[in-house]
Amino acid sequence: MSLVTEHQQAEEWHRLAGPQHGRDIRRLTQQDSVRRGCAVARVEGELDAAMYDDFYDLLRRCLHTDRSILVLDLRAAGFMSIRSASLLVSAKADAAARGLDLRLVCGRKEVERVLEVTGVRPLFRHYPTIEAALGG
Repeated sequence: MSLVTEHQQAEEWHRLAGPQHGRDIRRLTQQDSVRRGCAVARVEGELDAAMYDDFYDLLRRCLHTDRSILVLDLRAAGFMSIRSASLLVSAKADAAARGLDLRLVCGRKEVERVLEVTGVRPLFRHYPTIEAALGG
């Protein structure tokens, strides 16, 4: 399955999910990579206080996957609040309890810095690309 097909599936899932908390959440999408047996969630924009509830909802939905690996793609996130970073700690624990391997793909130094400062970064192995995360 190509990335284009995966993106089209994500668009459909987003359309079916509709807006939550009274806001448009086009910047948070969920994808399913069948060929690799992974679920992929992509975040774009800023993970600030205005997006916190939507980010929380996205993580909750993703943790209910039947896949063994969940990749959270943060490469297009330009900002991450400390509160949003703290969500990743509980998401990692919840994923492990479900037998799910939660992996992060980051790229921007702004997001990496928040993960370092909050102590979240050491909980996750570093994956520079989606392909690297899918490959393990």
